[in-house]
Amino acid sequence: MRQGRNSAFFNLVFLILAILSAGNCFALDFSVFVVRGFEGKGPLEFNYPEDLLITEDGRIIVADQKNNRLQVLSKDGDFIRFIPQLQQLSESADEAEKIANQKNFEELQNQLKKPAGLAMDKDGRLYVSCQDTNQILIIDFESGKLLGKLGKTGKGQGQLRSPMDIDVDSSGRIAVAEWRNQRVQILDQNGKCLKEIIYNEETKRGYKPVSPRGVFWTVEGKLLVTYPLFNQVVCWNVDNGELLWRYGIKGSDRGMLHNPSYITNSTDGRFLISDTLNHRLVEISRDGKYYQNYNVRKGSAPGRLISPRGIMLNKEGTLVIADQGNNRIHFFQPGQATLMLREVKELALKDDWQSAMPKIERILYLQPNNSQARELMVNALYYFGDKAFAEGEYLKAEENFRRVLRYRPDDPNIPEKLDAIFWASNQGLIANVVFGIIAIVVALILIWILKVIVYRFILSRK
Repeated sequence: MRQGRNSAFFNLVFLILAILSAGNCFALDFSVFVVRGFEGKGPLEFNYPEDLLITEDGRIIVADQKNNRLQVLSKDGDFIRFIPQLQQLSESADEAEKIANQKNFEELQNQLKKPAGLAMDKDGRLYVSCQDTNQILIIDFESGKLLGKLGKTGKGQGQLRSPMDIDVDSSGRIAVAEWRNQRVQILDQNGKCLKEIIYNEETKRGYKPVSPRGVFWTVEGKLLVTYPLFNQVVCWNVDNGELLWRYGIKGSDRGMLHNPSYITNSTDGRFLISDTLNHRLVEISRDGKYYQNYNVRKGSAPGRLISPRGIMLNKEGTLVIADQGNNRIHFFQPGQATLMLREVKELALKDDWQSAMPKIERILYLQPNNSQARELMVNALYYFGDKAFAEGEYLKAEENFRRVLRYRPDDPNIPEKLDAIFWASNQGLIANVVFGIIAIVVALILIWILKVIVYRFILSRK
């Protein structure tokens, strides 16, 4: 039985290692749809929402583009504040503080024109690219104070024309996509140009530079860039300007793109692309291969999109989308089975199968073919089967091991475990049979000996 028990243990270890190797990630599930906001100029009202950003604590920052402002929402989509906004000063604030507060508000109002891209560095500084002023504003997110500006209108290095998306890497390098200058610039924190990336595509008139829209730094320091007019996503090695891979061809079939705009991290290291004019999302692998579509029908009902732009996945697995054509923020949330599966994985890591078992059964009731839940059920049944065997409850052990075959019909360990249960549960009967046989054999031997003695005694008398 030890060998079967070890097999169950290694199955469990394999499952746990698989969970850990995925970085505790979970498959994307968009079963629940929640929308917040509508067209307008008030709180939680939008006019052409473009990019969005989720902070470490889950707050959502939205570039409310044609309202020339940012909106800060809670993780559930409730309105918190605007940027720019006059700060609430204490009653003890002096006149100088009040003047500075008013001046900061007015300056931001004048400079924050058509915000397009959002990024935040490790120190909590918010970077906003503004299409109309051709600048990048640096704002202290918590206080809303303007800290500085990068760039000015022009075609030279460090100058900008119609900046779109923006992203900041861990070392502070700023990538900005310039639509009218048809390039991506890599800037340092002072606005100095470190690198220009220009993507040329072949046309009937020769090679032509392509306008970029979205930029996204990967954890390895590579840069992903979307080129909507050529319906492609390109991965660049920024250090040497090498094109590493490109993905995309125009169309609406599986894996095709039509005007891709923004990129974010998905689970297991993959990437999500807002496929804007297909009104859906496309997921690709880290090396630029198609993984799957999330086919969302075009429309205004919950669960439908019109021209999605900025996208970001929060820690709970909810995808937050700037649903631009509907002037709202859309939350694509995991369903009940996915949430329970996440809880079960945590319980499995703690070896708490007693608490996990009813949740696994509930998941399989909701989704009978959920492969992860079926594997978790197998491991739970192994656990309870081994436990019952060790406690001498052989009928319960047999029941658990036979149930394994419902979820894994070809499990090679089950026959061995059932054999072990048979011998263990019948050992008393087997011992009695063996002892009976031995007794019979001994009796027969004694009879034979007695016969020999009698026979020889009688013969010797004769």
